[in-house]
Amino acid sequence: MRTKSLNYYSVFALLIFLFVGASGNSQNLKPIKTEILVEGTSNIHDWEMTSEKAVANVETNSGNVSKISVEIPVKSLESGKGGMDKNAYKALNEDDYPTVKFSSTEVSASKITGKLTINGKTKTVAIPVSTKKASQGVEISGKHTINMTDFGIEPPTALMGTIKTGEEVTINFNFQVNQ
Repeated sequence: MRTKSLNYYSVFALLIFLFVGASGNSQNLKPIKTEILVEGTSNIHDWEMTSEKAVANVETNSGNVSKISVEIPVKSLESGKGGMDKNAYKALNEDDYPTVKFSSTEVSASKITGKLTINGKTKTVAIPVSTKKASQGVEISGKHTINMTDFGIEPPTALMGTIKTGEEVTINFNFQVNQ
């Protein structure tokens, strides 16, 4: 069984923001479009959560991306199912840690490495990315799979434990930024 969880939505959002490539001389750029999709499974069915409310900052120097930081409000992750959303927010410990954060330590054309913080736990992650020209700038996309337990998150359950979410989730992201 392939497993994924709500925490991965946040990671996915972070990854999307990490991949926002831009050019310029010592400037900060904000994405003009952000799409985050977190995919997971349970013992009953697959599920998805999305967010378009991540806040990213892309710093460039001499035309090269030098740093990317992303913050995703946990409550911006939505499945369209209120009960599932509440279980996800609880599992992500949203009351104590309302945002998922990412800060790059190294940026290249094909990979972004940095510190990902979920549920107050920080891990170093390396995320493969791809970039392409878009009508209004550059589009950056990628996907990354994480295990919720690596961030101290117990996969959510429902109906007194009869529905169990898998430990792994895949975060898909797509950002568009002006050049």
